[in-house]
Amino acid sequence: MNLNHTTNVMSFKRTLSIVGLSSSLVGFASAEVESSISVGYNNQYVYRGVDFGDDQAHLSLSASGNAGDLDWKVGLFHGSSSDATILGGAAGASLDETRIHAGASTGLSDCLSVNAGVIATSYNLLPSDRLEIFVGAKTSLSGIDLSATAYFNESDNYTGDTYYEITASKSTEVAENVTGTLAVSYGNWNKDPLGGTVADVDFVSVSGTLKMDLGDDVSASIGVTHISSDTAITDDETVVGTSLTLGF
Repeated sequence: MNLNHTTNVMSFKRTLSIVGLSSSLVGFASAEVESSISVGYNNQYVYRGVDFGDDQAHLSLSASGNAGDLDWKVGLFHGSSSDATILGGAAGASLDETRIHAGASTGLSDCLSVNAGVIATSYNLLPSDRLEIFVGAKTSLSGIDLSATAYFNESDNYTGDTYYEITASKSTEVAENVTGTLAVSYGNWNKDPLGGTVADVDFVSVSGTLKMDLGDDVSASIGVTHISSDTAITDDETVVGTSLTLGF
């Protein structure tokens, strides 16, 4: 079986997954569950501080609701970016990534909630999928939203046991139907996520996003993020992105 045939089969399976989840979300929507579909573009794809390529186009589907004291959310993300040589692809190789996640959260008090879930990710340039379990907490202090999350790698074929991320963000209405958000995040891989010898890979990102409510459950966003790493595995990067979301 040649490489092109294998890639086509993988893409076909991912397409079936996206269509299947989309159909499920339509059914969820009729049961008073909030659902959405989003498409977007980033000039670069930087994931958890690591540059995975250029010119990323992406599609996301999600559904959320509640059951008793639990709020739940499920979703699917599919993205494609070019020049993914950092993952071992040839010059100009395209990276196709499919990520499925499911999680639940509950409030412990008026200002503190905890969450947990699972994330399954596959890449066309890597031989096996990655499975992660995550736990986190969120709170608010003086109008600033704070969150901390730990992700635990459950896949033997991937380096690194844990990834930690802490985020502080502030949102405010800057104009009618326009909300601005400033955020600062710190991330840490306990081992080199690319399989190298670097330990404690740290990065800091600063982002600014404008979200515009266009009416009829349609919104658009545009944002800029600057990522700075303390290691040589990824240069400092500035990412510009935009997206369009439809709720149903």
